[in-house]
Amino acid sequence: MIQLFLFLISLSQADLFIADTCGRPVVGASICTDSTLIGISDTTGEVSLPDGTDSVEVRVIGYETWEGAIPSSGRIFLISVPVPSGMVISVTGSRGGFRDQFPATTVLDRDDMECLARSGLRSLNSKSGGIYVREYGGAMPVISISIRGSDAAHSEYYVDGHEISSSMDCLPGMTLNPVLFGGLEISRGGGGGFLRGGMAGTLNFIPESSGLPPRASLTAGDDKSISFSGGFSAGINRISLSIRRLAGISGSTAHDGALLIHGNSHPFSYGFLAALSSGETESPDWTLLTDGIRKRYSFDGWGRWSPGSIRLSLGMRTGRHVYKSTIPSAVDDTHDEFSGDLTLEYDLPLLPFHLGVSSITSLDRVWSTSLGERERLTGEAALTAGYGDDLSVSASASINAVPSERTMYGTVLSIGLPVQDSLLLLHTSASTGFRRPSLNDLYWPEDNFARGNPDLLPETSVEFESGISFNGVEWLKLSATAFIAETDDLIRWEPCEGGKWSPVNIARVLRKGIETEVWFSGDPLDVTATITLLDITDNCSESVNYGRALAYTPDYTFGVQAGLEFPRWAHWSVSASGMGIRFKNYSETSWMPAYTIFSAGVDLLPEFMGSFSVNASVENLLNEDYQETSGYSGKPRTLYFGINWNGN
Repeated sequence: MIQLFLFLISLSQADLFIADTCGRPVVGASICTDSTLIGISDTTGEVSLPDGTDSVEVRVIGYETWEGAIPSSGRIFLISVPVPSGMVISVTGSRGGFRDQFPATTVLDRDDMECLARSGLRSLNSKSGGIYVREYGGAMPVISISIRGSDAAHSEYYVDGHEISSSMDCLPGMTLNPVLFGGLEISRGGGGGFLRGGMAGTLNFIPESSGLPPRASLTAGDDKSISFSGGFSAGINRISLSIRRLAGISGSTAHDGALLIHGNSHPFSYGFLAALSSGETESPDWTLLTDGIRKRYSFDGWGRWSPGSIRLSLGMRTGRHVYKSTIPSAVDDTHDEFSGDLTLEYDLPLLPFHLGVSSITSLDRVWSTSLGERERLTGEAALTAGYGDDLSVSASASINAVPSERTMYGTVLSIGLPVQDSLLLLHTSASTGFRRPSLNDLYWPEDNFARGNPDLLPETSVEFESGISFNGVEWLKLSATAFIAETDDLIRWEPCEGGKWSPVNIARVLRKGIETEVWFSGDPLDVTATITLLDITDNCSESVNYGRALAYTPDYTFGVQAGLEFPRWAHWSVSASGMGIRFKNYSETSWMPAYTIFSAGVDLLPEFMGSFSVNASVENLLNEDYQETSGYSGKPRTLYFGINWNGN
């Protein structure tokens, strides 16, 4: 009742509230009628309209154009469309999504999430520049996401801006199913090194909005995998769920389920995410077979109150990770963890300027049969300032403190300049970032294969990037971004004395690259293409490996996907993706070969099926034999069939 009362008050202050599909305000949307601009949404997503206005057209970069009669609720939801990196730089009085902070951000929509759910997160390789993904280790896989050639631990993971990374290894604390979400923001660059962001970038999974119709889908593969998912609205809440049976490369099986509840009634928003999974693991081909079984349970909750310039956020996550095996040795290992955080932000919009301050207090605690009892209390404060007009400038600085550890700092400066009547956008940024060692890095007990290193130093980095993007026509977008980053004391797990793996600090590493993206959409054809060139080397002049490539980093990654709508009720697609060679050692005498895999699919929506559609796809069409990472084969040719229902 209180939320309804506050919502009615907010509507009485403006005629329209413009939001994205997770209910966050959309700033700077143009509202037109009869091709005449009549208003622009403010920092709260609200806009007042002239008397007598009954229908409008809403346009803003990064979202589908909305057109029609003004809804009786006064709320319009805009659906995001894929946006190549560098296409959006906005300086606003509200932090909103990661796209508002970092220039190199790619946004994926609902169709992309359904594709990722079928083919796995590995297909992110073909949807965003600067990123490559490995899924390995059995039916319940390890998910390793590398941004700009960095270590997987340098990426940070969020749902609706709520952190879901595990404090033990910095990887997602659950088995993620993309079909739960309405979109994904992929932000690349060291600008993520503050406000709990990753040192190389962030992935923010966006919940669906309660304004969307209900949906359901059932998909099965010839590898005996099966997946059911659905989403529906209940008042201001959107409820999404998924249940899956997963299959590994060598015949292992796993099951997982997840439930996501998200609500938004301005100025309140909240979410709950429960996930569980259990399955068999698989060993690399260079070690002994195992009968290992993994289990993961997690629960996340978060809430925000944003009455205006102030924003108060609360978040918590708790989880359990269990690993058991009897072959080649008996292991019974359990990790319990808890994280909680409190964030207070204040933004002072003085358009075209804005100023913001924020503070975060967070606690991470682990109870583990291997690590013992460990905890880390972190305090962080940040200051942001910006100017947004023809020239867009944003600067941020943060300080991060942990008792008995070194105080760390992060800074970001981003500049965007539209030229040629905004046909082109030039952007550049400089940043410093950091990452503290994970609890696994520091405290992993010595066993037959590995041991931790309590003497590890935190990593620090400096990164520069510059890019250009073309946005001259609605049907074609192009972008290219070049970056160079230097990391000191990089943490890498490597074979050490006795052949055991242990984390070590590499004095200095240089990362260079160019990432490009192309997005074309013209009836009846659409094309998305990405290619990233990488050069990741040991840059310490005193090292015996000076100038040599770091192990397991590819020299290029690419992906291209083309779709054709013919006839109007059928959408055909083909795609190709792959990466270059990855050396296994510093002497560059052993490597995993380059590979390219092809996929194809069709979605059918004939009129006689009403709200139902069917789809079929084949991943790795030519059954290419390749390795995702050392000792783990990639997914063989797999057929999928599905049926979908959309409640429109």
